[in-house]
Amino acid sequence: MNVLFICSANVSRSFLAEMLLRHEAEIRKLDNVSVSSAGIYAYPGNPPDPVMVDHLEKQGMSVPIHESRQVSTEDIAWADLILVMEQAHAQDLEVRWPESKGKTEFLGRYISAGPDADDIVDPFGKPPYYYRLAQSQIALALRALIERILAGPQEEENCFTS
Repeated sequence: MNVLFICSANVSRSFLAEMLLRHEAEIRKLDNVSVSSAGIYAYPGNPPDPVMVDHLEKQGMSVPIHESRQVSTEDIAWADLILVMEQAHAQDLEVRWPESKGKTEFLGRYISAGPDADDIVDPFGKPPYYYRLAQSQIALALRALIERILAGPQEEENCFTS
């Protein structure tokens, strides 16, 4: 399964989600999971948000070199599952890449109790509270996502359709 995380600039949320899912996939030996991230409004080459890098390092993870990148047609074709952080991201993707529609979901869906997905807050440049909130939202959503991946293909089919 190829998982693509998308946020606005690919320096905070999608970067963090990619690093966390890569780490979990490695620990759990999920060889069938590949992970990438991109931004829908990214300025290619920007470094990751230092607050997110610090968070990952405090979790004991080594952080590879990362440069933000713009989502591309190749990314959309590669991905089996596209997880966006905000409703605006899904709307923009669908307009620019109609083929993304059947495989795009809100990451916040994995932490919401009801059918509506919550946006993952964009913490960039905001006070520490927003970083803690985004980090918590992403970590909780990824736990639920991993459990569904581990449940197998039949369960995946049911939860990944929009």
